[in-house]
Amino acid sequence: MIYRNEKELDRTIASVLEQDFTDAQVIISDDGTPGLDREILEKAADVLRMKFPEVLVNVNEQNLGTVAHINRVIGMAKGEYFVSCCAGDRFVSASSLGSIVRTMKSNGAMATAFRRIDVYSDGNRKARPGIWVGAALLFAPKKFGEKMLRTKNYLSGCCTFTTRKLYEKYGLHDERLRLVEDYPCFVKLLLKGERIGFSPLKVIEHGMGGVSGSSVSPQVLKDIEIMREIMAVR
Repeated sequence: MIYRNEKELDRTIASVLEQDFTDAQVIISDDGTPGLDREILEKAADVLRMKFPEVLVNVNEQNLGTVAHINRVIGMAKGEYFVSCCAGDRFVSASSLGSIVRTMKSNGAMATAFRRIDVYSDGNRKARPGIWVGAALLFAPKKFGEKMLRTKNYLSGCCTFTTRKLYEKYGLHDERLRLVEDYPCFVKLLLKGERIGFSPLKVIEHGMGGVSGSSVSPQVLKDIEIMREIMAVR
């Protein structure tokens, strides 16, 4: 997924090409980046087609926002498991994608949280979320969902992956929100008594920036307020 960061796409494409798991449909999707040269995406797709059975390119004519963009991509997808990367992020190793799929197949959960490595501009690296999150998901999922609703998102959309079964049962992400899709999705699942799986595997290297950086967008804060209003009257 791309928005105003197409220059970082090569890093992510190279990581996808390294994967030893190839039974995957790959979708490259841009959310209305101004002045985007679509040829950049098409060239990346041509390279990916040498390894993967189906590669699609989508360019939204106008910016939809993260939530509607992800919903559009889900609508294009054919697979059972949805593994997303933003341009600039990369898989930790060549076996990451295969490990994700095998884990999700074996645990049967509608969503599974893995771990990521946050990479900062000064070279520092930090693994998130903490292992304690796995214990909370296993032993007190509903209480953990209530804690997340009151406080913050302890999981992460860039390393928590979902299944087709989730969207068939609960529908797509709520487009009353614009930038935040993962937080409400995880809270909703936990409050409904659904299980979110957890793996201690570190699978994504995530460059810190955007909504993941130290400065939080006012729209993100607005989305969180809306989410809490929706959950309060569920």
